[in-house]
Amino acid sequence: MGAAARDHEPPAAPATFAVLLGPIAFWMGIIVPAASMGRHVLLGAAFGVVCVLSGWRAIAIAGRRRAVRVWSWIGIVIGGLGLVMLVWQLLVIVTGGAFPPPFWSPYAYR
Repeated sequence: MGAAARDHEPPAAPATFAVLLGPIAFWMGIIVPAASMGRHVLLGAAFGVVCVLSGWRAIAIAGRRRAVRVWSWIGIVIGGLGLVMLVWQLLVIVTGGAFPPPFWSPYAYR
């Protein structure tokens, strides 16, 4: 029959999405407010997960495009750091301080 259908999505689109969502996830991972903490955590996790998945998608379809791969990795790293910071603060809050608090957040020292 014919050749397998190639993916026609431009790889720069998910890479740009990852780079734009990465700083939002990072910022939401830095500060976890006392009021409306659940909504903040859900939004931060959503932004972080979508950022990382968009970056992986861009890398998967980038081929030999170096700039797309670089920007994708930048987005993945920033979004991943945001997720790690968010999870770290949640562990501190859920365990009541048994988990060592992060050095960057004044809210973790409740």
